[in-house]
Formats: sequence, structure tokens, C-alpha cells
Amino acid sequence: MQNRTKMASLPQADKETQPSSNSDVNASTAFDTEDDSNPLPSASLEILDRPPSQDVIFDPQAASLLMHYFDQVFEWQFPYFRSTSRLGNRGWLLYLLMKRGPLYHAVLSLSSLHQSAILGSEEEYQQKERALEYHSRALREFCRFMGEEPGKLLDDNARLAEFLACSLILISCEVFRGAEHDWLLHLDAVISVMHSLSPKTIFDARYTSQTVSPVPSQDRPQMGLEFLLATMVSLDLFACLSTGRVPQLPYQQWLYTPEIHIADLLGCENWVMIIIGDLACFGEWKEVQEKEGILSIGELARRGAEIKDRLTTGIEKLDLTKDKEENHESQTGWVTLLFALACLVLLHTIISGPLPALPEIRSAVSRSIIALQNRPKAYSLTGLVWALCVLGCMAQPHNQLLFENLVADVVRDSARFGNCGTVLKIMRNCWKMQETGHADCRITMSRMGICAILI
Repeated sequence: MQNRTKMASLPQADKETQPSSNSDVNASTAFDTEDDSNPLPSASLEILDRPPSQDVIFDPQAASLLMHYFDQVFEWQFPYFRSTSRLGNRGWLLYLLMKRGPLYHAVLSLSSLHQSAILGSEEEYQQKERALEYHSRALREFCRFMGEEPGKLLDDNARLAEFLACSLILISCEVFRGAEHDWLLHLDAVISVMHSLSPKTIFDARYTSQTVSPVPSQDRPQMGLEFLLATMVSLDLFACLSTGRVPQLPYQQWLYTPEIHIADLLGCENWVMIIIGDLACFGEWKEVQEKEGILSIGELARRGAEIKDRLTTGIEKLDLTKDKEENHESQTGWVTLLFALACLVLLHTIISGPLPALPEIRSAVSRSIIALQNRPKAYSLTGLVWALCVLGCMAQPHNQLLFENLVADVVRDSARFGNCGTVLKIMRNCWKMQETGHADCRITMSRMGICAILI
């Protein structure tokens, strides 16, 4: 695919500075209550007091919300993001926001929601009302955006990046309030588009054309596409645990691509992310074999051993290198280790069943507890939702309080936004179910009637 996008002049700000309250989209269900030191020239300061015109792109309120997003909300979405990595420059995101399309309104909505969680009761109510209005506007603009020349989405990297970015923000809006249901619609829409893409078509498009002067990729949405595609592949993998389905995208093809570094965004190395997808496929294979009455214990053991060997080898390499790494790399090693240990627990749950007392499961959970107890204070837990849920649900009774307190602390520190509260509910229900039978996080979510994406 050749990127035929040309850098257009920045759109003029329209006259509408507040989102419309008249919405033909019912969004209420999505928002239930639950260094430059030189001073700015005076002329620049005066702009802030003028209504939006051709001289400004964002009105003061929108500018404040956008800065809140970049400063605080983005960190909540990507707590292990490496600003020093190749994808660390978020200029592509600012460029898309300056278009004031559906992404712009979705980000304003998410930022308003985030502010509502840290404000007083009266301000919280006003901010949630504002977030609902922005969300309604975002949905309308998104529908209009998708209806305009839909065939060009795959041929225009800027439009594709806006589609992916807006979908990510809409998913984050659902995660903000617990992500128990409505996120899957947005993810499936992304997956349907990504089925028409491949790493080759995306990452080989380094220049707009061989017949014109090359345009460096940092001047186009290329970096944004790499960021967004890596994130969406990861969401597809994390979704497997709650949906019970296999990855819908060719995850190995994407994750073996040199340009994709999940650790730069989510803190977990690619090899563990690949194993998460392999475990989903392994679990489905076992279920099909059992239903058809043809499950071979020997083949089950062989497939399980192959995944276990990869996990064991990877964990050993992490142990060998952890003392030689710099700070941000040691954080990656720590995050990767916890995801790998969660994968070990999931692997033995698939092979033998959800048995917390099983030696292999008990050993992996115990090692994760050591890693969690030795966590440097600077390392956030908010990016470990998937791993904490898998590990916590398989903790034995004498270790359950530790996981409960860890997750409860995250819920308290985050002003109750995000889906750590959902994880806490899943773990508590799982432990209760284990008193009379067998249960893991997937079985528990099914019994609870929820489908939560654990991110």
C-alpha cells in the first residue's frame, strides 16, 4: 500500500466551541455514573481571551482538556510508555487532533471523564455532563467520518490513523468505567479493517512515491500507525481471556515484524505477547478435542511442553539480564516477568484445570508475589491488569489478601476510574466460587455475565 496522503493545511477552527447537547446517538449508556522559560508575548496571551477564529485551532476550554489528556490521561492509558523510544514522539497525535475530527471530540470526552473523577461533587457532575456531550458529538462525527469515502480508508494513512486512534479512545472510555461490555464493538470494527492490512503494506510504505521527493516518515502519520497497530494487536490478544475466542488478527505476523515493539508501549516484550495468543489457540484446541471425544493426553502434554519451554527459557534470560539493565529496561523486564508468570499459570490451568494448589501454578504465583513485593515504587501496577487478574484468581487462600490489597490500592489511588475495580470483583467472586468448585478468571467472568477487557 502506498501512502498517498499529502500534508494538508490545518483546518480552520469552526465556530462551535461547545459540543452540541442535541444528539441523534444515545450515548447515555456509555457514561453511567460509576524549556522555554521566556514569557509569552502579550499578543499571544490575548488570543486566549478571544473566541475561536482563524487565528486559533483550539478554544481555551478544549486546549485545557487536551493538555490534561497529554499530561495525565495518556499516562493512565500507557503507564509503561517509553518517551525515548522510536515511537516516543506523539506529534502524530497532535496533528490528528488539530484536524478537529471525531478523534478530537473523543479525546475531549475521555479527558473530561478523567477530570470528573478527581474533582468535587458539583464539578464532577458538570464534567460528566460535558463528557457525555463530547462523547455524543464524537460518535456522530465518527459515523460521518466512516461514511465519507469509506473505500479510501485503506489508501490514506492519515484517515486510517484517525480511525484507529478514535477507536482506541472510545475503547478507553469504556475501560474508564470498568469495561465490562461495550468495548468489544469498537475492537471488532478495528479488526474488520485490519484484516485488509498487513505489516508489509504498512511498513514498506516509507515514501509517498518513487517519482517525487521522499517525505520522511516522521512528517506523516507513519509513526502513529505503528503505535496504533501495535496497540490494537495487543488489545486483540488481551480480549481472548474474556471472550473465550482465539485472536482475530494474525498476531504472530504482526509481532515478528521488527517495527513492532510492544514493550515501548505496554512494557511487555513481544515474545510473551505471542505466547498469550498461542495460549488462546491452545485452549480452544483442547476444548474442541474434548467436545469431539478425541483429546489425546500425549498431544496435550506435547503442546503444553513446547509453550512451557519457551516461557522457561524467556524467564531465565530475564533473570540473567535484569542486573545489567538501565531503569526503563529493568521496568520492562519486571513487567515482562509478571506477564510471563501469568502465562505459566494460564498454561497449567489449560492443561490440568483451575487448581490453585497444583505445584506448577503455586510456584508461578509465589514467584509473582516476590516480584510484586520487590516492586520499585516508581513502577505502576495499572498496566498489569491482565496479569494481576490471572495470578490473583489462582492465588491460594493465604495469599489472596495480598492480591486483594494490591488491586484495592490501585483502585483507591486512581480515584476509582479504570477497570481495576472490575478485576477486584472478578477475583473476589472467583475465590468465593473456589470454595465449592473449580474456577478461574474466565469461568468467573462467564458466571458473572460480564466480558471485561483486562487492560
